[in-house]
Amino acid sequence: MEYDKPPLDFNAQVQRPISRGLDVPDRAKAIAALKRIGYYRLSAYTYPLRKPGPEARTRNSDFVEGATLDEVLHLYSFDEKLRTELLAGLQRLEVGLRVQIGYTLGKRHRYGHLDTSYLDPVRCAELAHREDGTDTHAALLARYDKQQGEAKNEDFVKHFILKYEGKMPIWAATEFMTFGTLTKLYELLCDKDANVIARNLAVPPGRDVLEIWFRALNTLRNHCAHNSRIWNRATIYPPTRLPLRAAPERIEHLAAANNNRIYYLAALCAHLLLAIDPVSPWPRQFVTTMRKYTPVHGMTPQNTMGFPEDWDSLDLWALRK
Repeated sequence: MEYDKPPLDFNAQVQRPISRGLDVPDRAKAIAALKRIGYYRLSAYTYPLRKPGPEARTRNSDFVEGATLDEVLHLYSFDEKLRTELLAGLQRLEVGLRVQIGYTLGKRHRYGHLDTSYLDPVRCAELAHREDGTDTHAALLARYDKQQGEAKNEDFVKHFILKYEGKMPIWAATEFMTFGTLTKLYELLCDKDANVIARNLAVPPGRDVLEIWFRALNTLRNHCAHNSRIWNRATIYPPTRLPLRAAPERIEHLAAANNNRIYYLAALCAHLLLAIDPVSPWPRQFVTTMRKYTPVHGMTPQNTMGFPEDWDSLDLWALRK
């Protein structure tokens, strides 16, 4: 079926939620918000304020009694703050991952990323694209070449192009690799190197856990960077839930937490950042951001984002000097 609904002007966009029960006391403010945010984007924050539908986990068009535009805008504003804070932590983690891979793989060989003999040959040979038969390492190199080309105007890249025909050692090459490329490269490391990095990041032995964590955190990073909704969002790639006996002490509580909600990923980010920098200020900064959230119609951090009760009193989030 072809979509055939006509576009609505801003006045009509305001009138629609009003007719469905949303309290909009200041029409001019509502129109200004729509011009700034957009109707479709803002609707993601109105959806939880609509009445339950006839089927499980659905909503109908009418709003719950007492729902207001100010509450919708509060959710939107908080989500902006949450997204900004998470991105700040994930960017620090990305830098730390660059160091870990550059240093660990660099000790094996300066061009370890370019030669499968310094990686895991079996993983490198796995098919990445069945259509053309491209293997995983070739797909990684294609991403790598593209990102190096995009960084060609960086002074350090120019230096290697002019003096070394563009062939860069891994400890320099990581500087233009994206979080996604770093994650893919980690997945291709030999077991010994992958486990060294896992140990340095206070993750239990075995590369699989950290691979899945990085994949989930990279997806979160992309959502944050592209201004996607984070509040009340389910995780696309739920990270592995560690059994209590295997979990590092400061994230033992995650054994009972919902690994499909944002708290789980925030806690993993905090744990990894503290492994990189034991005095990292990010965990407390995240606590400060979360305290700016005001529950709306019974929607709390606990029931919308998977936060445990009294989460900010846990050692993971404690003030450090």
